Amino acid sequence: MGENKDMSIHGVIKLYGQGNIEVEMVYSYLADLEHAYNSIFVFESIDPHYFPMSLFLLPYRGRRLRFIRFIQDWPPSPKEIASLVPICDRLVMVGVSLSSPGFWEFLGSLNPLEVIRQYLNDRHERRKDREYRESAEARRLELENLKLENEVLKERIKILKELGIEDRDLAPLLNELVFRPLRALGYYQDRGVIERAEISSQDRK
Repeated sequence: MGENKDMSIHGVIKLYGQGNIEVEMVYSYLADLEHAYNSIFVFESIDPHYFPMSLFLLPYRGRRLRFIRFIQDWPPSPKEIASLVPICDRLVMVGVSLSSPGFWEFLGSLNPLEVIRQYLNDRHERRKDREYRESAEARRLELENLKLENEVLKERIKILKELGIEDRDLAPLLNELVFRPLRALGYYQDRGVIERAEISSQDRK
């Protein structure tokens, strides 16, 4: 299978939201955003031909990740996940305006930024519907819909399934590297720190 060329493309995501944020929330927001980005990057980087869940991920020379080292515990910590993202692909804050409304701008690999953008924008639209906002089932379905509708995730899941990976084996990766980190961003969206997002492509220097 050839390289996923989108992993070499970078973009800038602009997250719109309100200013006047407590320092403690800014710290946790940036940490959770970086963890969501890193986790999705790792999920998208997995070489489907090296999938066994009993092994951990380490980067090799290139943009794919291979399972080459045993681990004791699952899930890996945010620090372990971050260690798998090459320096050239790490999330970088490139602009911020803390007015109300304001925005945050981050440069990073395009694929994980696109997953984050779609999740936040879909959730922003659904939150306008009071019944949806109060429905636990709907909140669960928003992540299932993302899995089915987002081109980045859908293509990776399709390849894994074509190679014989079953849902029960795929679930731990999706839950810990995609769904749980994204769901953490919903906390900040509910508090106005994030409202919606947009992306522009940009080659990284």
